[in-house]
Formats: sequence, C-alpha cells, structure tokens
Amino acid sequence: MNESMKVYLILYFAALCLIPIKAFAQISHGGSPLPFTELRSNAGFYEEMPGFDLQGQLNIDSLEYSSLRASNRFAYKFITGFTPYNSGEWVTLADGTRVWRLGIRSANAYSINLLFTAFELPEGAQLFVYNPDQTHVLGAFTHLNNSENGILPVYPVEGERLIVEYHEPLRVAFQGKLCIGEVNHDYRGWRSLIEPSSDLASLSCIQPLSCSIAEGDPYAQIGRSVVELIIDGTYYCTGTLVNNSRSDGTPYLLTASHCLNQQFKLKNPDYEKIAGRIVAFFNYNSPMCESPIRGTEEMSMASTKYCAVYEDVDLALLKFLEIPPIYYRPYYSGWNATKQHKGEYVCIQHPMGGTKRFSLTNELRMGDLVITEHDFQKNAFWNVKSWSVGCTAEGSSGSPLYDNDNRIIGVLTGGNSYCDKPNDDYFYSLYSAWRPDEAINHQLQYWLAPNSDEPTVCDGLDPYSNAPAVRLSHVFENGKQDAMEAALYDGNSYQFGQNDSGVTECAEAYQLETKATVYGCYLVTPAVSGRTTPVIEICLYSGKEKPEKLLAKQKFNPQVSYFDKDVLLTENKSLYRAQEHFISFGDSIEVQGKLFVSYRMSSEKNAKFCAYNVKEGELSTNTAWLRTSVGWGKSPFNTALFIDPVVQYKSGGTANQPSLKENPVRLYTDRSGKSLYVVLPEAKGQAALSLFDMSGKLVRRTEWNALTTSISLASSPAGVYIAIIRYAGEEYSCKVRIK
Repeated sequence: MNESMKVYLILYFAALCLIPIKAFAQISHGGSPLPFTELRSNAGFYEEMPGFDLQGQLNIDSLEYSSLRASNRFAYKFITGFTPYNSGEWVTLADGTRVWRLGIRSANAYSINLLFTAFELPEGAQLFVYNPDQTHVLGAFTHLNNSENGILPVYPVEGERLIVEYHEPLRVAFQGKLCIGEVNHDYRGWRSLIEPSSDLASLSCIQPLSCSIAEGDPYAQIGRSVVELIIDGTYYCTGTLVNNSRSDGTPYLLTASHCLNQQFKLKNPDYEKIAGRIVAFFNYNSPMCESPIRGTEEMSMASTKYCAVYEDVDLALLKFLEIPPIYYRPYYSGWNATKQHKGEYVCIQHPMGGTKRFSLTNELRMGDLVITEHDFQKNAFWNVKSWSVGCTAEGSSGSPLYDNDNRIIGVLTGGNSYCDKPNDDYFYSLYSAWRPDEAINHQLQYWLAPNSDEPTVCDGLDPYSNAPAVRLSHVFENGKQDAMEAALYDGNSYQFGQNDSGVTECAEAYQLETKATVYGCYLVTPAVSGRTTPVIEICLYSGKEKPEKLLAKQKFNPQVSYFDKDVLLTENKSLYRAQEHFISFGDSIEVQGKLFVSYRMSSEKNAKFCAYNVKEGELSTNTAWLRTSVGWGKSPFNTALFIDPVVQYKSGGTANQPSLKENPVRLYTDRSGKSLYVVLPEAKGQAALSLFDMSGKLVRRTEWNALTTSISLASSPAGVYIAIIRYAGEEYSCKVRIK
C-alpha cells in the first residue's frame, strides 16, 4: 500500500478488530432458590419496616430540585442490621446444606432494594433475593461477587415484600458474612414514573436512541457505553464506560460527582462507600422509536470502586469490579481531553431514569457554571447554548457529550433546558478534569492516560471485537421495528398466542452459515389486558426445515408490575406494560445451521401472551412458525416475530474472553458505505472473507491473495453485517456497517 492510500484510509475510514487475551466475567452465577412450596414459614419470618411520613418526604424532595441534572430521590432509606444470627430462620436440608431465609415487608412500597453492608461468601455458598411468588429472582450471588469493599447493592424487587435466601453447604472454608444494612422503600414507583407513563409527553422531544436507526444507526456503538445508574438505592444518574490509552480493558465508569454526594449536600462524603452502592443497567433501550416502550432490565452490574472525584469540576471516575460479560455487548467509549474537536455533538442519556435517548447540538462554547450549591472552577464547562434536537432532564446527570468523531469531550453537570426551551446546559470538560490537581484521586490523567501528561485523545474499544456477540433480528434487519403489531386471531385471542387453532408454541427461524454460540434472546411483548399468569418457556431448537431437536429451554420471568386506579399492584407475570425482555440461557449453547427460538405456552385457558410480529403486508418473506397438536407449520401470512437471539459466531476468539490485543487485519468502509476494504499486514497466501447479515444469512464470500482487496457493497441493503476473515491460519470476526 502506498503512502497516499494509507493517508486516505486514516482520514476516511474506521475499523476495529482485535484478538483475545484471557479474562472472564459473569454477573450472576446460576442456581435457584428452594421451590415455593418449601417456603411456608412462621409469622416471625418477616421483618416489618416502620411507617414514615410520606408527604413530609415529598415536601423535602420538592425543595431539592435545582439546575443540577441528577434525579430526585425515589426511595426512603431504613438503616437496619439484619444478619443470619439475629433475624429470619434456619433450616437444614437432607444433604447437610444450611439455609437461612428472611422476609422483609415495607407496607405500600412500589419496590424494595437492599444493601448488604457485609458480604463475604465462601466458595459453594449461594444467595438469592426474590419476591414471594418467585416470579422475580435475583442471583445466585456467590463468592465471585465478593469485593474489596465487602458490600453488595441489590437491584430493586417489585412490590412490598421480598425474601432473602442463603445456602451454605456442610463443608465450607468459613461461615459466610452477611448483614442487610439498608432497606430502601420505593415511594415513587421506581420504573412506573417513567416509560410508558402519563408524564412521557414531558420527554417527547428527547428521542429514543432507536430513532437513529433510520439514519444508519450512527450512535449504536457508543450507545452501548452508556448505562443507567441507581446510586445508593435512591437516585438516578447516567454513566459511561470509557477506554484508557493502553486499551487494556479496565472497565472505567465516568459520571458526575454531584450524583455521588447528593448534589453537594453531603460534606466529606465517603466516596469509596458510595461507589460500592451503585447498580448500573446496560442496554436499557426502547426497541421502538415512534412508540417507546420499556427496555430490558436484566443486564445489570452492582458495585464500583472509587478512582477519582474532583468536586470543583464535578469529575467522578469509578471502576467496575468485573468486565461486563460478552452478551451485554459492552463498548468502552473513546475520549478527547483537548479543546480541539468538531460537531455535530450528541448527548446520550437516561432522562428521569427512562430508556436511553439522545440530543443533538452544534452550538458549543466554553463557559462558567454558576449555581448556589457549589462554586465550580472557572472556564471548566462546555456550554450548550441551544439543542437542535432534544434537551436534558433530571437523571441525565453524568451523561456523555460526544464530538463528531464519537469521542467524549464532556460530562453533564446541569442546566436549565426543557422541551419548550432547549437552551443552556453545561458539561464539565475532560480538558478541565484532566489534571486539575496533583493528587491522583482528583484527576483523569493518572487513570486514563498514565503515560501522557498532556491532554490527549483516545479511540474507543470493543473488548470482544474479535468474536463479538451480536443481536440477530429479522425485525431490525428489515427496518420494521415501528411496523409491529400483536396480530389478532379473533376478537379475544392472538394469532401468535393461544387461540382456537390450538397454538401452543411460536418460533422465529434464523439461518446460521457457521457454528455459533447462543447466549440468550430478546423478546418484545405487547401490553396484555388480562390478569392471567401463563407459564412460559423460552426454547432453542435446531432442525433442517422446521424445529426438531430441543437444545435448551429457560423459564420466562417478566419483571413488570401494573397500576390499578393509581395503586401499584403485583401479580404473577402480569404483562400490563409493553416491554423488551432478555432471557439468558446461562451456559452458552452451540448451534449450526438453522436455529429456531420459541416461546412455549402453558395449557392454561385464557392465558394472554404473545410476542410482537411485523404487520401483515410489510414483508415478502416468512420466518415465523406455529406449533399445534398436528406439529409445526409456518405462519399463515408473511411476518417475523420480535424474538432476537444473541449469538457469537465461532472464530479465533474464545467465548467470554475479552479481546484486548490489536489484530493485524483491518476492515474499512468508505464514506458512502458502499465499498468494503480489507488490509492484511503482509501477504501470507490466500485469505477469505464471509459476510453475514443480522439474520445469520451468508450474503457474500470472496477469496484473494494480495495485500489488500476491495469488495463492492452497492447491491447490499443498508444495515449491520458480520464479516468473518480467515487469514494465516487464524479466523477473526468484525462488525461492518453499510449505509
């Protein structure tokens, strides 16, 4: 390749393919609590939380609103000290395993979340937290969740009751240490205030991130960096996974200091302790643009480690204790800590704790943020004079501002923008936070670029890019995410649910040209008016023409609740709200050829359940299957079900192992997105490339012997593709976006 060609590639193309080194992480670790029938307990089993002055708390909350963009408090904190030795009850199983169970009730709570202020488990022990009917089970938490802080914050469980269950085998290295130090009573409705709720109109100008799909999905990659945060069980904020100059996969989390110190109300806060009380939610996105719905809540990580806080510029840098697992599809954003960058600028955020949204601007200048709560350093903030699209809101604090190169240049502190007045927001600049103080816990430089004293730039990192997990979707592939319906069979039942034709199972088919590992699937379900509780299983099949061999199955446990006359009620698996779910299969399942992902319904009469399907007449092909008493058959009309498996094509990468070392093979697309270039480090015989669409279908295969090659994509529809390259005895896979 000549020098002019190299410059051309550097200026106009982007690429990221990596090869793996060993690392491993999982967030929960399998297992299940005792069956419900074994949970009948004495009255003393439950600890009752005392009442509190709700109206007084709401009055206090109303005084806390400010121009800072952290959310208002949503939970009342009870300080407790429940341990296996002062509360609950013990039972011993036949194999000698000792089981401790404790029920906690806080009357009229929308949900309850816990903080274990002491948490250290021996190998072999398991901890679960769940609601009484076990439709919402968290865990198992094991010794792999032990941390330096010795604490564990736990995701909210819907309703006013929950149960803690601890299993300790007969022979362990030591007795587990457990103390429930805080019980947080949700008095606002942790999810119920946001989407899809009555106040959604107040956020209507801030578009869901899925609305960018029609424009080529320009924020898909960096959007995977942005996470929703619940801090100390009481506040919403936003945070971002960020890369460092070594690209070593350290899971740094960038946010705002006022998210950690209650908007500067705490004096001399213990940031190490607060950092350990954070729960982060990945991929909390609405899958639809025009009619936003709730995203999946199953992908979370608990606890971080304090790295740096500098209140005078609102800096907060934390670090997750584990690398997010492959099926979370994490991305570590790059950053620009200089003053030199260009727009258009995008802010990706979780306003009011809702699903991920974005705002756009070209009007940016350096300025001062003046508030009553704190005196900030002068000339330390990027001021968005006006948003061209969207604004920000409470809960958006800590969200990133990206430049036109998709690098973070600032983090949201505060402002006064609203839909009807989208003006005047402030992001602390990474330039001002680079090294405002020599102490390493007061700066970014020490952590993000330890070998560079000067403000610099850094590209992003996909830690699993050599063999990424991808979401296959006939719905997204065909651009039909806003052409969905719950097709009716008759006036009282669904075409893809139980009906008079005897349907018991519905499946979506995918063709995999190479061997793949399946980690789980997304399932998007409509709101269902019934209050029934169907038993649903998610199943994986292989087969030549139809589902034949059952590979795996998993119980489906939707995590939603519903309102009835302004009162939040909980029932078994109510599907009152439209929502996206993620169902993990635990151990990854290998499959080749045709893959079928289904939901199997119980025989209970009038069980209301179905997945969304593409409207009749929108597709020319059919990938949906139905099972009745006579066997499997195709849908009566051309459609696709909103069931999207998450798979990893088998290649040189190893499942669950982050790939953090640079790969010598480079892929590039030109500005138009209609040509794909492959650049090898040197010619070592024949190379081959296979290109797959997001449904798993092989769309292009080519071989060559030269150092470089180009492939025309002019006839390929816009979208995301997976390229698998075989070269010099190795195999690599990368994402390719065609415009």
